[in-house]
Amino acid sequence: MKDHLMNRSTRAAVALLLLDTPATAQRPRTAPADLDRAAAMIQPYWISSHVRALADDAMEGRETSTRGGWLAAKYVAAQFESYGLESLPGAANFLQRVPLRRARVIDGSASMAIVAGGTRKELEVGKDFIVHADLIGPRVAWAAPAVFVGFGLTVPEQGYDDYAGIDVKGKVVVMMPGGPASVPSDLRGHYSLLQAKEENALARGAVGIVNVFPLPPATVREKVERQLDGFAWLDSSGAPHTRFFELGAAARLTFDGADALFRAAGRGLPAVLEALGSGKPQSFDLGVSLELRAEFAHADTAAANAVGVLRGRDPTLRDEFVVYSAHLDHVGIGPAVNGDSVYHGAIDNAGGTATLIALARAFASLPERPRRSIIFVAVTGEEKGILGSDYFVHHPPVPLERLVANVNMDNYVMLYPIRDFVVYGAQYSTLGKVAETELGRLGIATSPDPAPEQTIFTRSDHYTFMRRGIPGLMLFTGIASGDGAGRDGSRVLRDWLGRIHHTPRDVVDQAIDWNAAVTYARANFLIGRAVANGERPRWNGTYFFQDRQLKP
Repeated sequence: MKDHLMNRSTRAAVALLLLDTPATAQRPRTAPADLDRAAAMIQPYWISSHVRALADDAMEGRETSTRGGWLAAKYVAAQFESYGLESLPGAANFLQRVPLRRARVIDGSASMAIVAGGTRKELEVGKDFIVHADLIGPRVAWAAPAVFVGFGLTVPEQGYDDYAGIDVKGKVVVMMPGGPASVPSDLRGHYSLLQAKEENALARGAVGIVNVFPLPPATVREKVERQLDGFAWLDSSGAPHTRFFELGAAARLTFDGADALFRAAGRGLPAVLEALGSGKPQSFDLGVSLELRAEFAHADTAAANAVGVLRGRDPTLRDEFVVYSAHLDHVGIGPAVNGDSVYHGAIDNAGGTATLIALARAFASLPERPRRSIIFVAVTGEEKGILGSDYFVHHPPVPLERLVANVNMDNYVMLYPIRDFVVYGAQYSTLGKVAETELGRLGIATSPDPAPEQTIFTRSDHYTFMRRGIPGLMLFTGIASGDGAGRDGSRVLRDWLGRIHHTPRDVVDQAIDWNAAVTYARANFLIGRAVANGERPRWNGTYFFQDRQLKP
């Protein structure tokens, strides 16, 4: 969809969405007497009204570069303008255009086979394997001996190397997702990005890459194929950049496909998975060959980040910027569940985007602005590979060195009262101390990461800022939270992720606790305001990107 497509009738639809807030929406309530007066401004309906609009059928699931995605961006931009925020260079009318390339596999072109001795086994596309499209080349065709490289990780900081003692030059490497538990979560998260794994494999001479996803075929199609179908942002020369996912064509094996491969090698997938649990490298020559062929179609398109700034009051510090971010995209329209084919994304991440809008309103309502300026950015393409925020930090509307901190809001599960937060990124900079202090004012504790194996730290937009040298953090609802009636947060969270996340069931009418959303918004408000008025955040000396930034 082109960025000028929002016509008069579309604008009218947005206005109607704002007005169509049910009478049951929670209205202002009395805040605790000891709560900071400025934070107490934020009320449930400041958030609920925008979640209702963003998760409405009219937004069509807000998929990147679609009509619904553009409508969502322009909705957010309209809110920024209504609060008196200003546009920034490169973001005319509060929209930063993000040029994109989309690649897809041409129907019927993909084939994959295992060749063991004189036996050839054809795999079934969609059942045994799927193909991630190359964003540059029109086709892929390789046939080579296959080598299993465990997780495909090389972690110098831990002396861990899955490639130790094995030659992959001219071969196809087969690797598992993630990394060993023996590598600390955040390091594991960085090195287990598909970009990092594939750069590692290609640098060692591999000619093909196969990523194993030991999940049932239907789950792989639902969770992977639809979301990562070949997207990248384009630079000024038209070259695609992908920072987190595949660099080129790659195959993904389901449980069925991977089990067939390892059985051909005389092992079987369950035995391989069990061996990987030791935490030690498990690489070996598979003794079989793999063949892959596919053809790709490319289309250049665009999406938009919605960006606005509230200028600070300090004559010197107003040229430094605190950045609040949240991703506005979701995954669009897909297979129907109970007759609903719109993937509404009410919690992920209309909730984060609505909170971003509420924070813009809160800061704009202050009788005295903060010392530093504050940028609010609703980024596109997070579900497609964290694209919008990556484009933003490579094309910042102000000099990059003037961005002092990022506070990101993503997928906080607002289904029960909040008593604690996991603060991702806290240990790497003085932002951690700021967060601890400000959360303490709300009587909220901080908790360790309850699921380090998920490497959440590297899977959202704050990470793009941190990779570019900007301290960042993200609050996530903690597992000590709950309603005190047997509904502990960890159980609710697991159930929600298993049944609701990335399905059409993520709707406004689920049991959302709007007061929990307010708590989340107030916490982020206090943290950002403290940074905007206080000392510039500094690295603690423990963040491994501090002295070794990734190449742009």
